Amino acid sequence: MGRKLTGWHNARIRVRYSEVDRMGLLYHVNHLEYFEVARSDWIRKFWRSYRQIEDDGYRLVALEATIRYLKPARYDEELTIRIKPADWGRSRITFAYEIRRRGERQPLCTGETKHCFTDRRGRAVRMPEELRKRLDEIIKKG
Repeated sequence: MGRKLTGWHNARIRVRYSEVDRMGLLYHVNHLEYFEVARSDWIRKFWRSYRQIEDDGYRLVALEATIRYLKPARYDEELTIRIKPADWGRSRITFAYEIRRRGERQPLCTGETKHCFTDRRGRAVRMPEELRKRLDEIIKKG
């Protein structure tokens, strides 16, 4: 694809009762929801809100998601969702994730999502130049 980026962004969330299964564990599909929370937060802080991106005619379509479950999370635990852009190219971007219990170093799960920029009709388009420049600036600061 493109270049690698270092440096994690952290989002925080507390496991809600409605998100656990009968065993009291965070239900597996909710990890993807947490990835989305972190990604939306990262995009808003680093670039602009999803609403503004869509108003400009872009869509960020999910192409692939992978999750590796290592340890369970439980109701009322405070979690840190770590995200960073791991790789990008002309029209695609990959984000890496870790979910950790607050204050712990070992992840509960790791994952990746791959996305493609499209126009309103769903056709692949180049990543917006403004975003590419922002990513390149971070690489230079290293």
